[in-house]
Amino acid sequence: MLNRISSFHSYQSVQNDLRRQENKIHNNQVQLASGKKLIRSSDDPLSTNYIQNIGQESEQIRQYIDAIALVRKRLQDHEVIISSAETFIDEAKRTVMEMINGSLSSEDRKAKSRKIEEIARNFFALVNTQDELGNYVYSGTRSENQAFFSDQNGTVIYIGNSYQKKMKISNLLEIAVSDPGDKLFMKIRNPYGDFEPQYRLQNSSELLLENASNLDVNDRSSYTVTFIEISKGKYGYQLEKDGNIVKVDEFDPSKGIQYESVSIQIKKRITEGDSILLEPRKNYSVFESLQNAIQLSQGSISDSNITAKLHQIVRELHTAFLHLNQAHTDVGVRLNTLDIQEQHHEDLRLILEKTKSNLEDLDYVKAAIEFSENSRALQASQIAFSKAKDLTLFNYI
Repeated sequence: MLNRISSFHSYQSVQNDLRRQENKIHNNQVQLASGKKLIRSSDDPLSTNYIQNIGQESEQIRQYIDAIALVRKRLQDHEVIISSAETFIDEAKRTVMEMINGSLSSEDRKAKSRKIEEIARNFFALVNTQDELGNYVYSGTRSENQAFFSDQNGTVIYIGNSYQKKMKISNLLEIAVSDPGDKLFMKIRNPYGDFEPQYRLQNSSELLLENASNLDVNDRSSYTVTFIEISKGKYGYQLEKDGNIVKVDEFDPSKGIQYESVSIQIKKRITEGDSILLEPRKNYSVFESLQNAIQLSQGSISDSNITAKLHQIVRELHTAFLHLNQAHTDVGVRLNTLDIQEQHHEDLRLILEKTKSNLEDLDYVKAAIEFSENSRALQASQIAFSKAKDLTLFNYI
């Protein structure tokens, strides 16, 4: 009886070994067919968990790369618009410079005026550009609203807000997709400092303001400086603050005019009786400059006040050009940041793919050798089992 039980268990043990060997070969075949060494999660739970994490991180990187492509498209469009705006402003500046030429006739100046009107219309249309989805590029985050409107007098107002649209391009980095229109075109730093000059000049005067600053940020007063000839070639000045005389002194061109927190510098030739009203102004709008140029072009060519204001317009348009050029440079920096971040993502994605490959991809040489060894082992086991199961004592009688 014990001999029969022992034989049965031996038979079952050999059969179980054969099944295990067949499972190994089947697993080898699936691996060779799929190219993966992990067929089931249970094959290596830790590696499977790593692979799942790598997959999630790779998907996030893919989303960031897609976001970079979208931001790059937006910034490239933004760059083209700014470049066109620079061209318009530079052309307007050159046209105003030509208007200052005293040899121009009234008709010539009117022709220049029509040219500036055309530039102003094109510029206005440009800054109200919409993207392919119909969103206004320069309305800040209110992209559904038109950025700029103009009334019957040509005064331009901004409807958008001062916020930038931003998009995340990595776990820690956001990048601005565009710039608000008020920052680009309506908040340009006054090239004269803290005041805007209003000229009251004598005929043939060449007096121009160089700079006027006020260190007292709370002082919103207007100042008026009037020049009087003391002796041949020497002038004195009278300084008024909000209509009240606050200083009378001899004018020294090397020192300018100093009063409390106010500093005034002028240039070119003074004529007795020349006066400049200085009104507080920190920033200005390029639309104002263009509109003022159009209005000034209607005045007399021989009017010194108009000529002085045209000089002011030239300086403002030049400053606006530099302002836009800086914005253009900032866009270039952002595009460069995109390139660097995209390359970082691509490098990281390659590292993740390599790590994932090391965890799940099959080593075909090793797998082929293992398959061959398992096949031979199975074949040997099958032969041994076939012979052993037929053995009885009757074979030896």
